[in-house]
Amino acid sequence: MSDEEHEEGAGGIDEAALDHVVEQQSRRRMTDNERHQVEQIEALEMEELEEEEEEEDNESHIRHGRIARAPPQPGFTFDTSLASRHVYLGDVDDTGHIRAFLEEGSVVRLPILYLEGIVLFPEATLPLKVVRRRCKAAVVTAISQDHAPYTLAVLHVGRKDNAVYPALVGTTAEIRQLRHSLDGSITVVARGRQRFRVQDAWSDDNDTPCCLVKILEETRPLQVPRDAFSAKAAVPSRESGKVPRAIHESPDPVEDDDEVPLDAGPEASGDIRSQVTRFLNGQGTLTHLLLQFHHDDSDEEDGSMVLPRWLRRRNVEDLDTSPSVERNLPATSSQPVNQNQAGESSENAMTRKWSRSDGEWGGASKAWARDEAKWISRGQRAAWPHWVYRMYDAYDLSRRAADMWRQMVELPSMDELVGNPGLLSFFIASKMPLPDETRQELLELDVVYRLRREVQLLESMDLIRCKSCKATIARRSDMLVMSADGPMNAFVNEHGYVHETLTLRKAQGLNLRGRPETQHSWFPGYAWTIANCVCDAHMGWRFTAAKSGMNPKGFWGIRRSQIAGTGPEQ
Repeated sequence: MSDEEHEEGAGGIDEAALDHVVEQQSRRRMTDNERHQVEQIEALEMEELEEEEEEEDNESHIRHGRIARAPPQPGFTFDTSLASRHVYLGDVDDTGHIRAFLEEGSVVRLPILYLEGIVLFPEATLPLKVVRRRCKAAVVTAISQDHAPYTLAVLHVGRKDNAVYPALVGTTAEIRQLRHSLDGSITVVARGRQRFRVQDAWSDDNDTPCCLVKILEETRPLQVPRDAFSAKAAVPSRESGKVPRAIHESPDPVEDDDEVPLDAGPEASGDIRSQVTRFLNGQGTLTHLLLQFHHDDSDEEDGSMVLPRWLRRRNVEDLDTSPSVERNLPATSSQPVNQNQAGESSENAMTRKWSRSDGEWGGASKAWARDEAKWISRGQRAAWPHWVYRMYDAYDLSRRAADMWRQMVELPSMDELVGNPGLLSFFIASKMPLPDETRQELLELDVVYRLRREVQLLESMDLIRCKSCKATIARRSDMLVMSADGPMNAFVNEHGYVHETLTLRKAQGLNLRGRPETQHSWFPGYAWTIANCVCDAHMGWRFTAAKSGMNPKGFWGIRRSQIAGTGPEQ
């Protein structure tokens, strides 16, 4: 599927740009002796990985889960698994190699692909037709290397004013299918695996782009402390309008010498109490304070935060529990504050009752309201009300995001993903039609902040507009799942250009160009026709059934790179 005049798909960067990228990332060069030491370390780590590969692979199923496949829409006769398996590529050989996850925190040398217009997420599928010489050399090196066979580093490259800017965080890709063609190209179907941060980059003696990466650790998600609230309210809650006097209903016996004044210094109070003191004095942040109660500092195996007894009996009148507590949250460039129609920031709109889009989200907001009533009825033992903790509870956020996404694309259930917030956040990030900059931002965030950002984006995502002229093409409710992997997927054409395509049941303001073609169709049984916006920008394609009895009879495929962002500046 292509048109030479309109071909603007994503793919590998040209040779000159690749040289520039490698030079940018080679500010910290290693000596030959240092590389030799790294190779020796990798060899030792590889021996340990081979011994534990089977055990680690079994653990990875539990730790990372599996992406649930979307069932076919009611009345569909099209097999959605055909698109997810990329059968349009023809006969490709399975490599038969599914490797155990690389050890988190380890430093690994990998061949690297710099891709413009592509941000790969863990568990996402990436089809490629590799035609450039140095990119093919990277694939060949990945196949033959011993320490991480069939594994590549994939890094997004942005472009501005004819200059390229490589990202610092990318995703390892494992080659699952492979074919060497007679024209010299290499067809690859890869699967995203783990995030990494680039530490060094260079070209080896064969001019193959290589890099040294550190595999990022995926921290276990935070939860509401199990002992922060009782089953029934022991004192009136702040939400009921009555301020409790002090919370002394701790289930554990507390001795008088457990009391430590809040104004005690760090020497007397220790790290956790010091964080509380600094927070109450306006010097610390709520995020850092909550992290002190993470499972890493406790013996709990479920990842929940545990409050110390002395903090559970703190007087809640000593702490401002209003939504303005957000003033102490860290303000970063990766979390822009958008204004909604009421003039309040979207960050504040996420607090307390998440009421910004209640009227628009139907079932999702009703489920959230039921949870709100459940928490209000529980007794508060902690210094903060439940909504403060729920703002950073990864499982609560994952359920919120899953309900919104399920309602948007009309999926029956996402329960399997809700239990794995990290996997769910990567799945939603890979399927939302967002600009490259936003997708890269989501890749770099930790799981809690990634889910919070995704909830904001889902709330604001309504219209699908042309990036060039801002004309409205469709609404979010028009999304159609034509692949078992979801409504948006990456496809590659015969020229090697990758198009991340969002499928819609209907669209408006698009003009068709040319005649329907069935050759190289990403959806077997459907013919494609180029679709342009009224501004003549290439928006995507119109797919029409080439055989009688097929359902749906037609749909649209819109290029993600041509969809405008959701923010007001977009």
